[in-house]
Amino acid sequence: MNYFLGVILALVAVYTTIVLMGASPLEYLDLHAFVIVVLGSIFGTAAGSNFIHLFKMPMYMLKAMLPLHTKAEILVVDIKRMADKTRQNGLPALTSEIPTAPDEFSRRGLKLLVAGADSALVETILKADIHATEERHNEAAGFMDAVGGNAPTFGLIGTVMGTVESLGSLDDISALGYALSVALLATLYGVFSANVVWLPLAGQLRNKSHKEMALRRMYMDGLLAIQSGLSSDMVDKLMKSHVSQSLRAKIEGGKVGGKKTDRHIEYTTYMSPLDQERALAFMAEIKRETEAKNLGQDDVKTMLAELINENDDKMLAKEFATEYMKLKTVNKLPKGSKRKGKKKRAAGGAPKRRLADD
Repeated sequence: MNYFLGVILALVAVYTTIVLMGASPLEYLDLHAFVIVVLGSIFGTAAGSNFIHLFKMPMYMLKAMLPLHTKAEILVVDIKRMADKTRQNGLPALTSEIPTAPDEFSRRGLKLLVAGADSALVETILKADIHATEERHNEAAGFMDAVGGNAPTFGLIGTVMGTVESLGSLDDISALGYALSVALLATLYGVFSANVVWLPLAGQLRNKSHKEMALRRMYMDGLLAIQSGLSSDMVDKLMKSHVSQSLRAKIEGGKVGGKKTDRHIEYTTYMSPLDQERALAFMAEIKRETEAKNLGQDDVKTMLAELINENDDKMLAKEFATEYMKLKTVNKLPKGSKRKGKKKRAAGGAPKRRLADD
């Protein structure tokens, strides 16, 4: 949001200056100068880089404006809560944290811990993920830096083109004035776009990347501490060492809320590994079919009945099903069935079994 606000305020400053000069802002709008400076600098940079960045530029701007998935102070509270849960029920208890993790990196780390991976392997995989992500972010910021560096150059090219055009119009005062205005506007567009749009965008991308990677390293340290069996108090001290003194005071003052976990996810904590896998597969399938608008409430009931039939602990599966049907996402689905003619789920290709009662 700082990037968007900064660009808006810079435009307001330029507009105000033009008005104070007694001129019209429309006099400073020219398509020719815009094309040579903006499109020229973007395409010229892409020629020496990767054209995929052209299609990702809207995503880069969106990323510069949107906040990160989580905050450091929330992460401290969440990791301590997960440490408490692990001390009571073991690492498999972290299964309930996977569906509500803030991003794919967090989910990957939790899955590794639940799967019982060696701590050295967990650290290696997560560090490789951090490094690869950082490289991609630096490449994106580097592209925007290059566009910002090329914009004034293309502004100069536009100025030269306008000057050449003006020299060919010395006998026509009106054409001469227009050519000179285009020449100067090209320089203005080049310098303005570089210092207000492209270079600040590159700076915001680097700043967001730095903060995101710091949060990922912090999360990795927390997961490794939990895996090593440290007490929740020691894990809490470790996590607080990553944040400022003011944030520590905020956390210790109880001003940071922990993450609320849906009750149906909590039930998966107590399931056997195979039943957990079935429950997670069920939730993934529901999400996929819901996004495809291919699901009704009766379909969910049928799929839950199949899940109960497949699970070893049917009582626990029924509790899971009861809580799942209370979700807002389920209640918003249309009543009835929309999956007519589709094959019903069957775990591991097993023959279809009798459905359990709801």
